[in-house]
Amino acid sequence: MRISNWKQRFVFALLSFTLFSSHAQEELPPDQQLVQVGVLAIRGSMDAQIRWQPTLDWLSQRIPEVTFELHPHDLRGMAEAVEKEQLDFVLTNPGQAVQLGRKYAFSWLATLTSGAPHNTNYGIGTALIVKKDSPYHSVQDLFGLPIAAVSQNAFGGFLTMRYELQQMGIDTSRFFADVRFLGFPIDASLYQLRDDVVKASVVPACLLEKMSVEGLLNKDNYRVINLKPHAQFHCQASTQLYPNWSFAKTPTGSETLAKVMTQFLLAMPAESKPLHALGASGWTSPVSFLSVDKLYQALDLHPLQQPWWVDAYRWLSQRQQWAWGLFVLVIVLNGYHFWLEFRFSKSKKQLEQTLFRLKEKSEFLEHSQRLSIVGELGTSVAHEMNQPLAAIRNYCEGVALRVEKQKPSAEVLPLLEKVQKQVDRADAIVQRLRALIKHQPVVKEYCDIDQIVRDSVDLLQNRIRNEKVALSVVICGKKFDIQGDAVGLQQVIINVLNNSMDACKLFHQQYLASNYEATVKIQVEYSNPKLIVTIIDNGTGLKVERPLEGLVTSKKDGLGLGLTICRDIIEKHQGTLTICSKSPHGCQVTVTLPGLDEAV
Repeated sequence: MRISNWKQRFVFALLSFTLFSSHAQEELPPDQQLVQVGVLAIRGSMDAQIRWQPTLDWLSQRIPEVTFELHPHDLRGMAEAVEKEQLDFVLTNPGQAVQLGRKYAFSWLATLTSGAPHNTNYGIGTALIVKKDSPYHSVQDLFGLPIAAVSQNAFGGFLTMRYELQQMGIDTSRFFADVRFLGFPIDASLYQLRDDVVKASVVPACLLEKMSVEGLLNKDNYRVINLKPHAQFHCQASTQLYPNWSFAKTPTGSETLAKVMTQFLLAMPAESKPLHALGASGWTSPVSFLSVDKLYQALDLHPLQQPWWVDAYRWLSQRQQWAWGLFVLVIVLNGYHFWLEFRFSKSKKQLEQTLFRLKEKSEFLEHSQRLSIVGELGTSVAHEMNQPLAAIRNYCEGVALRVEKQKPSAEVLPLLEKVQKQVDRADAIVQRLRALIKHQPVVKEYCDIDQIVRDSVDLLQNRIRNEKVALSVVICGKKFDIQGDAVGLQQVIINVLNNSMDACKLFHQQYLASNYEATVKIQVEYSNPKLIVTIIDNGTGLKVERPLEGLVTSKKDGLGLGLTICRDIIEKHQGTLTICSKSPHGCQVTVTLPGLDEAV
């Protein structure tokens, strides 16, 4: 039965289109006025002819010497026809009515009233439709899914749905991430949903019901999401309702004819064939488009909205004194900005120069402190050099004596080998001393901390013996190399050892303890990834609260810079140097250096 109804409607539509086309092509009497009426054909030209041609014929029959010719258009075609002044009157939905009416001098004649069960002037809305057996039951379920729509500017479809979602606080760009605009006719959107090409369809309200009546779809197979209850509206809608279709006169239309048309439209009986074709109950006075204006304003699409710079220019034009004041203020602020930039650049250069000079002085201070250490080591170095020199002299005398006696070479060679060893010993002492004296830039390389400790102890060996200091070296953990400045690290160890022996000597002088034995312990602990060197003595301990701040010393001729320089050297190695007192007396200096992985 439904298929037969569909066939009957198709044949009727084809015959009607043929008759209307032939009627439009008939030659008009010489005194007959031809009036051009544009209609928004949302379901195609044939559907527009079926719905609206009876209304135009009804007017043609009642207004003498006037024939109304219908021209179906899509959104763009209607706007172009009005712009080119090709239309005298238009029949369109409220969305395009606002877009055209705010741009051209339209005169609104009447608004269509919806039909049963209740008459209402609001009949435009949107239905968000999914299949009945789909798992989607709310708007949130459709985020980012494929959705079919007619056009991004279609009122009663995409625009009204977008505004509704925006009012709900939903990010429409994410919701419509995969929207597909199919254009007119609007039936294609539901066909795409039927064929599972998309998951939902955005169409005008009542389209599903109309296509179901026409036998094109079965509305029971579909479901409307975000359903809004409307007491005076018989179709399902997902949005609020907006004013119905309206009849308007364009700037080229006749005002006299518009008055007559309005009278006949308002007087059209509810049971007339034109209203039956439209599914309406009549025409009423034009309805306010305020709700449509608010929608376009919220979406930044209103035709009267202008870019912000246009409003700014208008404001400045009306208040020129403020404009000039603002202009002068901008110039002054820019000048002040450039002046600050100049001052900042100049101060930056001065600061860089100061830092460079400070670095030079810091390096010079380190070198001076090393020279001071060398001066203190003079006696020790002289004694150390005397030992290999005396041994060399004795061995040389022995060689000369054996040569005079013409002893075999087998007795001479061992003495020469001993001479060579003493020469190497003297050379090592000289090299260690030269390394301390030489002023060279810091070069970090792989260092053996055990060797650095041994070299430091050798340089201080004479003082250690003279002052009868019991010095011990303890090494624990699995050995690994570090990366650093060997000369700088040796400078730190020598400085700390000198301070420890000074503290032990001072303690012995102050307390004259007969059983006192000065002890200094050096502990090297390989605790991967850190290396910890600890030097502990049993001297007087700390006499000042903050020995690392500089210019603080307990020595009579000291400057108080030794430990400060040591701290700076260790910090250049990304390490730390700490000092604390030991109970009952003594001091502990701890140097912590990072391993290769941490140093990088």
